[in-house]
Amino acid sequence: MLGDLADGANGEPGCIGFRVLSGDDPGEFVLLASWTSEGTLRTHYTTDHYRRYREQIGPLPARPSDVVVHYLRATVHALDPNLPDPGKLG
Repeated sequence: MLGDLADGANGEPGCIGFRVLSGDDPGEFVLLASWTSEGTLRTHYTTDHYRRYREQIGPLPARPSDVVVHYLRATVHALDPNLPDPGKLG
């Protein structure tokens, strides 16, 4: 069920990536998705594979989903201040 949702989402325009991760507790999953815009995320909620997921999940969750959306305004690539000496890497 979650694999089908991820496969469908990863094929959508505007989806940068959609992954299913295991949570801390057995039976807990984290869905990690990146979209190019809020509009592409909202379009995702109208797709057939998302509707199938919602129908299949039905009463399975023990608690409501906790959906958090983060808006990124910039991406920063961290630089390691302690880079190894390339001659010592073997």
